[in-house]
Amino acid sequence: MAITKTENNTYRLRLYYPKDIQNILGVSKLFSKTYKSKKEAKEAEINFYAEIKEIREKTELNAFELGGESLFKNFYEEVWLDAYISGLTSTNTNPPTKVTVGNTKDVFRLHILPMFGKYTLNYLNQNKAFVLHLMTKKAAEYANFKILRSYVNSIFDWAEELEYIERNKLEKSLKRIKATKKNKLRDAQKEEDLYLSFEQLQEWLNAVYEDYKQGLLSFQDYVLFQTTFFLSDRKSETYAIKWKNIDFDNSQILIATALDKFSNEKNTKGNKTTIFHIPKELKTLLQEWQLIQKEELADFEIKQNAEQLVFTYIDRKGNINQPLHTDYLNYRMKSIERRHKQLAHATPHKLRHTGATLARQSGASLEQISEALTHSDTNITKTYVNTPNVIKMPVGEMAYRKLVQHPIDRNGVNHGVKTKKDAPQTELRNVLKH
Repeated sequence: MAITKTENNTYRLRLYYPKDIQNILGVSKLFSKTYKSKKEAKEAEINFYAEIKEIREKTELNAFELGGESLFKNFYEEVWLDAYISGLTSTNTNPPTKVTVGNTKDVFRLHILPMFGKYTLNYLNQNKAFVLHLMTKKAAEYANFKILRSYVNSIFDWAEELEYIERNKLEKSLKRIKATKKNKLRDAQKEEDLYLSFEQLQEWLNAVYEDYKQGLLSFQDYVLFQTTFFLSDRKSETYAIKWKNIDFDNSQILIATALDKFSNEKNTKGNKTTIFHIPKELKTLLQEWQLIQKEELADFEIKQNAEQLVFTYIDRKGNINQPLHTDYLNYRMKSIERRHKQLAHATPHKLRHTGATLARQSGASLEQISEALTHSDTNITKTYVNTPNVIKMPVGEMAYRKLVQHPIDRNGVNHGVKTKKDAPQTELRNVLKH
């Protein structure tokens, strides 16, 4: 029987949730509760089955009909996602790109829906402690926690906008959660791991050249590495270079576009168009590669023209002359590391940090580096320049030099310009005392 009498003269109700209800409510299989009287236990049993029937009827309705009682997962799929793709859930001028939409769907599929998908909007909005517990746990596991928080807030903001809920009660509490995992990774990361030193860079350049000479890297891969290194651009921008963008007569490369992870052409970050000077070493390599590529394409009856991408590959399906896969250069650099165990770990993006940092150490100004990296302002550049600021003259020394040139007596009288030889150290001590 579902109802049994206990030794304490109470009545225990034990029932089992059907599998579909377990998934919807996020509960275990068994429902067990004790009541003072058999009548109360019987009423609870009736309510139990009535609730199951009501839940099943609700699952047949869509999010529009259910309002705040719709499941988080259903609201995301049926209401929020279309609005997000159209750009309605954001204040940004343009709607999200195809790549961004794909990344967003991955974040929901892998992280957000497993946490909240089976609960209703009302339940989550009214149970802050429950939401904070799950989100705090996730913050300790997932480095890019801030994006999760922004999406969860966006769901409830949009539910409020459409009057599914009265107001988003979670926003203020969610802001209190710290990005624990990201902070730990940042604190554990040594500054010198963010870029290659001059010596480490030399080892990388030697290893790349050695692998090319031994036939372990194709000439295109060798030129690709050198181009990305010399320009210190984003790899997606290197991938998008066409022969029409290279002006050999004036030793220049025009960077105006990039490739997204689906190999579609897009604007560069910040929508910038930049002309880079080509050093002679890189110019020679590119000219040689242009001739080699022309012959290789001719073997496939493809004529090289101005619109031809400088760097392409044959994909796994055997399609020739395809834009490079987003991780193409990363894979090549990993293979180089495996063959040369002494190398410091490096990625295409680390080459960008390396160029900025070593340029700063060599005396380039922050403004010059910011311009070369095509940043919008120097605040962004500071995150790439992983080297301490060099203060050529501390402010204390500036004050001292001024005092040496214009000594002042105890009465505040300036005695005119004197040479450093005429201003003894005792004068500075007297001034500091008064």
